[in-house]
Amino acid sequence: MHECIYCRRLLSEADFNREHVISEAFGKFDDAPVLHSMVCRECNQFFGDKLEVRFTRGALEALLRYDSGLKAAPDSVIKLPFVEVTLPPGTDWSGVRLGLRLEDKLRIHVFAQVAFPDRSGHGWVHITACDIERGALADTSRLDTSNARIFASSQEERDLLLSRLRDHGITFTKLDDFDAPAGLFDGRDPEVELTVTVNRGIRRCVAKYVFNYLAYECGASFVLGTDFDPIRRFIRNGEVTDEQFVVENVPQDRRNWSADAQIGAGHIVAVTWAPNGFDLVGQISLFSYMSYTVLLARRYGGPIWRPISRGLHYDIRSKTVQQLGA
Repeated sequence: MHECIYCRRLLSEADFNREHVISEAFGKFDDAPVLHSMVCRECNQFFGDKLEVRFTRGALEALLRYDSGLKAAPDSVIKLPFVEVTLPPGTDWSGVRLGLRLEDKLRIHVFAQVAFPDRSGHGWVHITACDIERGALADTSRLDTSNARIFASSQEERDLLLSRLRDHGITFTKLDDFDAPAGLFDGRDPEVELTVTVNRGIRRCVAKYVFNYLAYECGASFVLGTDFDPIRRFIRNGEVTDEQFVVENVPQDRRNWSADAQIGAGHIVAVTWAPNGFDLVGQISLFSYMSYTVLLARRYGGPIWRPISRGLHYDIRSKTVQQLGA
């Protein structure tokens, strides 16, 4: 019998399966660390269906999977629910809603959209057909809906967008078509802004990778200690406390990333004691881009204190995993 490190149920060997420390969605590596008889099938299935599928397909790291070649790009526009691409301030197209295609490299795609003046005077509010379906026009109090401009790459897209607007009772006294700015479709790389959403589900997923690594290095008996119950419940059940379990950070030198930039050659996961010697923390960075610091235990009070300062580097080029500092 074994106790699952997440749900803490005591189950038979048959109720467990393998759990990779970091999901294979981020690459398959020789000698990749794997947990055996630590994560039950039910928890493993839950994580795959509820947390990892959204993280690996919709977060910033999903974009980096495409750009690094780990995942084949779809024929259509890449859909990333937690990444919004827009043009920066300074032009009439500021805030326009963009998508990404992966051809020889990442290319810009402009969605069909309508833009309304913001009644507060803060420029234009851009809304796509998908936004309308998701309820973006449920409250139009801040929009001047009598005046708008529209972009569509075909008459069919334009007619569909206008039809959706009419369904919401919106017609226009003035409607302008606006042309793409120079450089958007002529092969050059325009500067764009990425707005990244990091929600609780994403934080739970990265915390799971770090907690998995702690279990791999220190064993199930260590992580089953009650000091780890808060982070365990946050990962498995989404329970929150006054603690901020996960803090994300983009290094300054990564904030001007472009499609031509060389994505980091791997992933890093590590665990160590905080400077106070009582808090146990971990860190993970996928593609060496955004990093996440995870509070694993606040003021650890277990029966045995042990020195912990370990980490792994997953090298995407060589498909190997090495100890940090080795």
